[in-house]
Amino acid sequence: MRKEKTERSKFIFFQDKTHLRFDFTISLSSMLLTASLFYLLWEIYWAQEVGYAFIKWHTHLALYFFVWIGLAFILKISNQWFAFKQYAKFQTLLASVAFTLLVLELVLYTTGVGDTYMEHIKAGYASRYNATYETYYRTHEPNEKFYITRPEFNYVRQCNSLGFSDIEWLLAKNKNEKRILIAGDSFTEGVGAPFDSCYPSLLRNLLAAKDSNYYVLNSGISGDDPDVNFVNYRDRLAVYHPDIILQTLSSNDINTDIAVKGGLERFQKNGTIKFPSPPWWEPIYALSYVSRTFFTVIGYNELLIKTPFAEEVKNKLDQKAIAIFSTYAEAAKQNETKFFVLLQPNQGEVIQEHYDYDLSKILVSIRSLDHVYVFDLLPYYVTQFANNKNDISKYYWKQDGHHNSAGYFLMAKGVEQALDSFGLRSELKAKQQK
Repeated sequence: MRKEKTERSKFIFFQDKTHLRFDFTISLSSMLLTASLFYLLWEIYWAQEVGYAFIKWHTHLALYFFVWIGLAFILKISNQWFAFKQYAKFQTLLASVAFTLLVLELVLYTTGVGDTYMEHIKAGYASRYNATYETYYRTHEPNEKFYITRPEFNYVRQCNSLGFSDIEWLLAKNKNEKRILIAGDSFTEGVGAPFDSCYPSLLRNLLAAKDSNYYVLNSGISGDDPDVNFVNYRDRLAVYHPDIILQTLSSNDINTDIAVKGGLERFQKNGTIKFPSPPWWEPIYALSYVSRTFFTVIGYNELLIKTPFAEEVKNKLDQKAIAIFSTYAEAAKQNETKFFVLLQPNQGEVIQEHYDYDLSKILVSIRSLDHVYVFDLLPYYVTQFANNKNDISKYYWKQDGHHNSAGYFLMAKGVEQALDSFGLRSELKAKQQK
């Protein structure tokens, strides 16, 4: 009797032990699937809250895990209907492909192959088609203190009451004062240098050294283009009565800003802005470096635009640029303000000695406008580095691509020469003496 009881206890013990092992295995799988589900829901939540800013290194890798799980599930259901003879091989092949793509994604992400500009400067993926965080005039907050931060530098800026990274502007204009309103993008705001070393600040010093009556206003904001510069002038800055508007024009203004955001039609009458819709496949591009390789091969750039531009597309871009400069110049003329267009090359364009975008058609139109002056900085830069192109790198940040302080001083000297080449300083002096 005792022996029978002992044997039964052993049986129950091993039966219970087996049962415990089985429960543990099921619980571990359930726990992994549950954790994956919670992770997925968490990512979806943040995607809704912050847009593409939710994408981190693990998001890129998780994509292939969830694609694998989804396809494996579909394959399993299909097998129940059709009973594939090679079902096990299909599942193995699917897992192998998913793992290979995951490893490739990790390699591309780690090496930075396929990074967009924003990712290159460690700011994460940002859709150029998203107007959610854009404002009508694209200024900083009034009197805001902010930092221009990149892996290579970190500079603090203080905004004036209009939200521009500059000194406070006086509305009242002195009798002999000669005002220059400078408008442009990050090269005008001075990304890559302290406030006192951006080109408008340096130009202010160069002009003041010869004539204390010059008053320079820097309205440049990183990411701006001539369209938003004009809207700012039309609605907010004309009251400062500049004698000269110095507006930059670059390849980037056309093949990035106008190509993505559109022209003046983006500015809605209700005070909002509206960008064109992005391609439907942008989420795939944003989430997968592997997919970026494919899109690059078939001719798309990081703006999701196929390059080189088809002739029809380029004609539309040219017309939008011509339209804004015609409108801009006419407004300046009505206010008795000289309109100065400054062609601004980037480092690569200085090295290759030509612009990435063919500006010739636009320039023919601009030069035909009354009251307009055009100066191309590219020949000036090329001349500066004619004897030694290796010196170019000393004037630009290697990773970021913007000028450093030395580069902005070079730019300021070029703009000073540009003003003198048209005799504008002499004209202003004569005007003020009347």
